[in-house]
Amino acid sequence: MRRSYELAYDDNGDPKESYNEIDVMIVKATEHEFDWNNAELLKAFKCISKFELPPRLFDNPADYTELSKAVNKFQETKDELLKQAKNSSSKTEKQAG
Repeated sequence: MRRSYELAYDDNGDPKESYNEIDVMIVKATEHEFDWNNAELLKAFKCISKFELPPRLFDNPADYTELSKAVNKFQETKDELLKQAKNSSSKTEKQAG
């Protein structure tokens, strides 16, 4: 997650390019299954960076919106689980044994 923000925003919190951290997460999560660096694909969608591609690949903007919501929900769920684990008062397996 931190790496996604680093790639999407500068030190002042301003967007570096025309993509956001959700686009970075989509690319990073799927780069082993999809060739985001394909020069012809980048040229066809008039992209400079592979992180610009996710929203442009969908014919229907609502589909990209749904994917973005799913990525966001995943991150929120992960963050909540980590928070609960840190605040847990029960002993972990290593502490107990």
